[in-house]
Amino acid sequence: MKRTTKTTSILAPVVTFFIIFGLWELAILIFKIPRWILPGPIAIFNTMIVKFADFWPNIWVSMQTIFIGFIFAVPIGIVLAGIITNFKTLAAALDPFIIFLVVTPLITLVPLLMYFLGFGIEVRILAVIIQSFAIVNMNAATGFANVELLRMELMQSVRANRLQTFSRVVLPSALPDVFTGMKLCGIFATTACISVEYVGGNKGLGSQIIRHTQYIATEKAFACIFFVAVIGIILYMLVSLLEKAIIRWKI
Repeated sequence: MKRTTKTTSILAPVVTFFIIFGLWELAILIFKIPRWILPGPIAIFNTMIVKFADFWPNIWVSMQTIFIGFIFAVPIGIVLAGIITNFKTLAAALDPFIIFLVVTPLITLVPLLMYFLGFGIEVRILAVIIQSFAIVNMNAATGFANVELLRMELMQSVRANRLQTFSRVVLPSALPDVFTGMKLCGIFATTACISVEYVGGNKGLGSQIIRHTQYIATEKAFACIFFVAVIGIILYMLVSLLEKAIIRWKI
């Protein structure tokens, strides 16, 4: 049964992939859509492979921004969640600002960040951290605040201190929520990076999407979009693999 489920989970998206892109290619042939308006998947994939060396410097810049921002955002979000769930007054003071960071599109803040800090990759990484740590914080805080009361009472009965209770009960119990936050953080980090690159600079996949669109190099613009999707999927899969390795009781 497990083998069948695993096979289905692999085959289903693969089949869906071929159906979607097959219909896309067929629609272009039937309706004779010009390539400069909407290129077909075959032309896009061919551009991604043939021109990969040209895309690589910008792929590398975006990957650095996303992964470094993600690596910093996750521990910041988790640590802050641990602090505010233990100090209610601090939670009341910070919660509105964390919600503000989650709901406010980063693209509205980027011009101000660049005005004060410049246009270097450091500013882009900072922007990614600001946008993505909050979602980790919200999910981790939800997990920390909803640990079974019986477990907490057990730790109190053995006179465990806050740190012992957190490390041995609260954090393990909240890990599913923490990993959900990490997955969302990867998505937020990817979109934040591209938003920053849209606004400023001439490096990274976001800036190249704008550039190729302006010059009606539609195939290259779509290739950049697909590369962004690949980076996001890789980051999501890495977090999922880590989750399966750590949360064995969930499998």
